[in-house]
Amino acid sequence: MARCGGLVLGGSRGLGFHAARALASLGCNLVIVARGREALEASARVLEDSFGVVVEPLVGDLRVKGHVEAAVKHAVEVLGGVNAAVTAYGNISREPLTLREAEWEDWIEAAALYLASTSSLFKALASYNPVKSTVILLSSFTVAEPMDPLIVSDSVRAGLSRLVKSAARLYPEKIRPILLLLGSFRTPGALKTVGRIAEVRGEELESVWRREVEMLSPLARSGRLEEFEEVIRLLVKSPEYMHGAIVVFDGASGRVAWP
Repeated sequence: MARCGGLVLGGSRGLGFHAARALASLGCNLVIVARGREALEASARVLEDSFGVVVEPLVGDLRVKGHVEAAVKHAVEVLGGVNAAVTAYGNISREPLTLREAEWEDWIEAAALYLASTSSLFKALASYNPVKSTVILLSSFTVAEPMDPLIVSDSVRAGLSRLVKSAARLYPEKIRPILLLLGSFRTPGALKTVGRIAEVRGEELESVWRREVEMLSPLARSGRLEEFEEVIRLLVKSPEYMHGAIVVFDGASGRVAWP
């Protein structure tokens, strides 16, 4: 029986790395993609040593035209097919920034990072991948209730729900897309963002994290990374009928009642 193949965009650190861990724990050989070669290679070694899978690092940038398509082609070539793909987008360069601070270039970068890259991923998998792929996109519950310092990302990635529904209808034989709306997890990227906010306000990072991140949830905590890995495994193994789905995994941090 052929081993499964996984592609993780943004897979060298943070939630992307933990998504790669989840796929590797299922026995998937992987291609992980990120901008920094050193971090990629280090993460690939950790995954190989931990799970006994083959992990190939590939330098690429979601915001650059052609890089996502090239990543899919490469993954198909080295893995024989992509059974599961996860996109961990990260943040745009200047975030956190408010609407008043945002410039034209910030909106263009966000559109490339979240929407253009995702469209490229769907089209490339439909065009080049010989097997059907479960595609999990990582977004946030805040798309329904934007936070001022994240207004650019929250506004643009709200469009991912439309892309997921469209791809689910266009390519049902090739792609099973799922949008995962997450609460907060204590990752280097999240701490960096909150740290910048705390610095601007003249507060301690831990104070802001506790008040404005952990206390959003009635559980009074952020998500645990092992919980995130478990939900990735669950979604990959979930029934095919979970097709074009939007899944909220936020510890009830959000106030919006999703339909």
